[in-house]
Amino acid sequence: MTDEYVTISYWNVTKNIYYSLLFIFPMLFLYESMCWIQYFGQSEEIRNGADVLIRQIIVGMGNGSEIVYALLLMIVLFGVMFLNRRVVRNGKFKFTFLLLMIVESLVWCIGFIIIMSASEQLLLSIMERNIIPEQFYLAIGAGIWEELLFRVGAIGLSLSFLTKIVGYSGIYSVIIAVIFSAIIFSLFHYLGPFGDNFSYKSFYLRTLAGIFLGSLYMFRGFGITVYTHIFYDMFIISMPVIFIAA
Repeated sequence: MTDEYVTISYWNVTKNIYYSLLFIFPMLFLYESMCWIQYFGQSEEIRNGADVLIRQIIVGMGNGSEIVYALLLMIVLFGVMFLNRRVVRNGKFKFTFLLLMIVESLVWCIGFIIIMSASEQLLLSIMERNIIPEQFYLAIGAGIWEELLFRVGAIGLSLSFLTKIVGYSGIYSVIIAVIFSAIIFSLFHYLGPFGDNFSYKSFYLRTLAGIFLGSLYMFRGFGITVYTHIFYDMFIISMPVIFIAA
């Protein structure tokens, strides 16, 4: 196998949803496990806002329980992977690609930090309570569920509407969809009891962050975007610890 084949395979194959879902499973398991440990024995638990919204929609529509929600989620995830299993045929699946995806996500994260730091403000919606485990699993949840809601969901629906109903060309549809999803992604951070106080500066910066993540999603797929988002949030959470140690 030539280096050229490996390079082409990596860039093409790892954008596939099969690799993306397989890539995020460890983070999804970690998110649920940390949430369960943090609130074991308690009647209420704090989760990422996008996670809560999706849960309410699914559970509300099905008039079911959390167990029903979990089963539906697993069925959907494994169903999507099954439908996209062609990517692993003929020996194309490579574990080393998953490791390379982590490295690539770190690189994109560094670029993300540089872009946001140029504005002299690195944004992250975390609660003021100084509970590090809670903040870390919420950061993981933000990476998974916000990307699912605003990139996969919002961009996907917008593209379908713009191309199939409005009749726009591909490139214009992508630009509009990415900007639209970035705006609602930014506005989402001001909703709910734990939402931030609205300011035009933070709104613009979060929209910029949404455009970056939306562009990355279109270019590199769901999995890479999820990990980039998670790494960025974890970096922000770790900053106070790093500065104290320094």
